[in-house]
Amino acid sequence: MKPRQNEMKVIDLDCFDRQLPLVCDLDGTLIKSDSLHENLFDALFHSPRQLLRTIPNWFKGRAALKEALANVRSIEPQLLPYREQMLELIRRAQSAGRETYLVTAADQSIANDVISYLGSFDGAKGSNGSLNLKSRRKLQWLQESFPEGFIYAGDSAADLPIWEAASGAVLVGNGVKFENQVREAGVKVRTLSPEKRYPVKDWLSELRIHQWSKNLLIFLPLFLGRIVDDFHAVLKTTAGFLAFGLIVSATYIINDLADLEADRAHATKRFRAIAAGRISVISGFLACLFMLAAGIGMALLLDHQFALVVSVYLALTLAYSLRLKRVALLDVTVIGALFTLRVVMGQVLNGLAFSPWLLSFSAMFFISLALAKRHVEAMRACSVGKDVIEGRGYLPDDWPLTLGYGLASTSASIVIMLLFLALEPRVTQLYHNPAWLYVAPLGVSIWLQRIWLLSHRMELHDDPIVFALNDKTSWFVGALIASAFVMAM
Repeated sequence: MKPRQNEMKVIDLDCFDRQLPLVCDLDGTLIKSDSLHENLFDALFHSPRQLLRTIPNWFKGRAALKEALANVRSIEPQLLPYREQMLELIRRAQSAGRETYLVTAADQSIANDVISYLGSFDGAKGSNGSLNLKSRRKLQWLQESFPEGFIYAGDSAADLPIWEAASGAVLVGNGVKFENQVREAGVKVRTLSPEKRYPVKDWLSELRIHQWSKNLLIFLPLFLGRIVDDFHAVLKTTAGFLAFGLIVSATYIINDLADLEADRAHATKRFRAIAAGRISVISGFLACLFMLAAGIGMALLLDHQFALVVSVYLALTLAYSLRLKRVALLDVTVIGALFTLRVVMGQVLNGLAFSPWLLSFSAMFFISLALAKRHVEAMRACSVGKDVIEGRGYLPDDWPLTLGYGLASTSASIVIMLLFLALEPRVTQLYHNPAWLYVAPLGVSIWLQRIWLLSHRMELHDDPIVFALNDKTSWFVGALIASAFVMAM
């Protein structure tokens, strides 16, 4: 758990009597998140039946709710987003001979798990099912347990009565805004300033705005149907693109909430805004609800059939996030269907006839790309001797399977495109020079071969679509195919 150097600005407690113990809160202080909210969403996504059984406890008070949720699923303490400055402060306090305690409103079982993992506290006290150890109740317990005084580290307005009665105060994160008020109470104060944040950047990253590029498939039927010069059709499709984008971003948040523990155990995903604690799980959930409501509302206003297809997409995405992505091969089939539904949306928005050629090509093409991503994951896991691939239904030794099915899907997509050009009568009706269109299967074939070569060599480091957006060769092939379409017209 190595800190980033630009975040490490540690204070000392030398101005306080060394006999005074350091008492630390958990939620928002020792960790950047809230254990109750994490417990709730963990149970919602992974143990919904057990969560329903806790409903009677919701009416027995907050302490009973915390205990019930903690009993449904325990939090993995090694995966929590700890505040490195606080951990270093606690280490220094112990090195100086000062006793340290974790006293939190979280359930006692969570407090015990945290100190057992960290091994840097002399004791822990939490809520117990009948007593919610927060604010003045926490203060009463502290005064009874440490009559000679204590130093208290907290982060919220609920900690004000404790700070004002403490022998020393450590204000953490958002708690620094109470500095003047605590000093006026005659208490010595030390502050741990909030880490530098970039909320706009974090939210744009969390909403995966760059992934909206995949939604441009909605516009594909306009080009293939030769109605791209119809202003009303373009405007309507653009509105559909925005509505669908909101829904897609909401599903990414749902996916991050559902995969919180797996993301925190991942080498790179642990830096995502929710996993790292820069965006709280409750903020993410509320943003998700807002975007779902706005997106579905816009879809209904645009076209009821479009709203129906969007609803199917949403249901399939939720099923994928919660279960299907852990089922080998079915996961890539679902991904192919989700991309194909984007094309369907463009068709229903503009009243265009469904093309079995286009839809079957889309399904095979995107199944191939999904398998390329799974293949590189299996190859990497196999190369380092892993026994499993976290969060997936594949084993490292499955790489020959992903390779075989992936190349088969690639071939199928090219054959479908060639058959369409050779057998579809509308090709000669819509295009003056249809021979130019044969550049498309050639370009797609070359590009897919390159994707699979990079995947097998473990050089494909991104989602293939994201990779293409940053790859000069991919842009060149795309420009070549676009030029061929222009020549054909």
